Amino acid sequence: MTSETTDSAGDLRADVVVIGGGGAGLAAALSALEKGCTSVLVLEKQPAPGGSTAMAHDIFGIESPVQKRAWFDTSRDEIFKWHMDWTHWTVNPRIVRAFIDKSGDTIRWLEEMGIRFQLRQMYPNQTPLMRHSIEGRGVRLIKVLRENAEARGMRLLTRARAKGIVRGESGEVTGVVAETKDGEIVIGAKSVIITTGGYGGNREMLKKYCAYYKESMTYDAPRGNTGDGITMAIEAGAATAGLGTFILHGPAFLPRSAGDMVEVDDALDAHGDPLKLPLMTIATEPDTVWVNKEGRRYIDEGYILQFFAYGYAVARQPEGISYTLYDSSLVQHKEREGVYNQQAPGWHPHDTWVTSIPLPGLERELNKPNDRVKVADSWDELAHWMGIDPRVLQATIEEYNGACDQGHDPIFGKTRKYLRPLRTPPFYALEGHPMICDTVGGIQINEKMEVIDTVDKVIPGLYAAGVTTGEWEAETYDYHLTGHLVGFAVNSGRIAGESAVAYVSGQ
Repeated sequence: MTSETTDSAGDLRADVVVIGGGGAGLAAALSALEKGCTSVLVLEKQPAPGGSTAMAHDIFGIESPVQKRAWFDTSRDEIFKWHMDWTHWTVNPRIVRAFIDKSGDTIRWLEEMGIRFQLRQMYPNQTPLMRHSIEGRGVRLIKVLRENAEARGMRLLTRARAKGIVRGESGEVTGVVAETKDGEIVIGAKSVIITTGGYGGNREMLKKYCAYYKESMTYDAPRGNTGDGITMAIEAGAATAGLGTFILHGPAFLPRSAGDMVEVDDALDAHGDPLKLPLMTIATEPDTVWVNKEGRRYIDEGYILQFFAYGYAVARQPEGISYTLYDSSLVQHKEREGVYNQQAPGWHPHDTWVTSIPLPGLERELNKPNDRVKVADSWDELAHWMGIDPRVLQATIEEYNGACDQGHDPIFGKTRKYLRPLRTPPFYALEGHPMICDTVGGIQINEKMEVIDTVDKVIPGLYAAGVTTGEWEAETYDYHLTGHLVGFAVNSGRIAGESAVAYVSGQ
């Protein structure tokens, strides 16, 4: 295989062109180079590669060297069955199997490049531990992948936005049309891998494909994720799969600002800085009460102590809005005892494990001016602020307090230890809504990451990887396989790179 060349028109040529320089794209490029391809070109429309993976904290893996050193004995078979049960077999089992089977080796692959991991929980009592927390986080992961790929000869073009896939007379991929700072170019290619990420930054696509989308939702990922690869693939004849799947958090508070952080008195984080917790931590406490715009509870607030489980529940509420309710007694309890909400180190700012840390100063912080928080001396006043019928809210509170007195929640069966009545003014309401962590789905693929067309045939030379593809994730995030979004990106990227080289080589 030859290196990139330039033809007489000044356009580039490469054996493998990767569109998108995130975790999936860089993994694909490096894998192709490791398989002997010396002609790999990566197009990245942003000033630097990274994508959503640069924001990651962890990566999924099973039967990894890290787990084996810790004497974990959970098998790939078990985790495969676990995920298929979670998805009710609505996904492609061969894609899932290929990803899971590759995941342990990918941890080995990354370790050999110098990345270090720690096994950590995502939620209380999680077992087995599949969350490989990345030392240096996603930024470090992207840096290592890029450095290793460039050392092997990867060519990276930034500020280069791909606009279309070129196919030959026999339907095979022959190139990519891209817009660069010097104008439009056509890049000749024997194989193309699409790794452009999701479409959370494209409101038109969200409105078109996502039934639960609401304007109040915010997006906590790179704005460059606008679904370009999905659009190009569709125009090139690809079939779609899994469009409309969200990865949601909730109740969430974005955009982040100083007013959305609660500073804890006399407490320091892992870096010695004043400990700050996001309002989201306070709003998702299991002993609070959550109501919608109708003033009614809509969920067991103590179902599980992590926010992926709640995203769709919040999204289904009127206007996609949820209110978390406190009274003074509960706020003072948090000041003394801290929060239940366990999020593993690396999730909250400053790598803090927040469990059992008292929160002195919480009452003061909640009383600071904030358009997302209301403090009032009566439920009627809070109801007017929330735009809720005061009679409905009052009935909800009375019903809930009665359940607390009886030690049994007859509506949602909330765990008894989380049943704390709200009777002591002042009362507090925190307004939250769903946050889009990412979208999943778009391009239909098979287990080799080959792109499938609308008549169920492989498009020769076209591959896709990462969240721009579908049929491997259910409607709601399988949080038991913690880190599997990044895991799928890197593992599917590796598979796509290997498959592309096999195709180019005629194997």
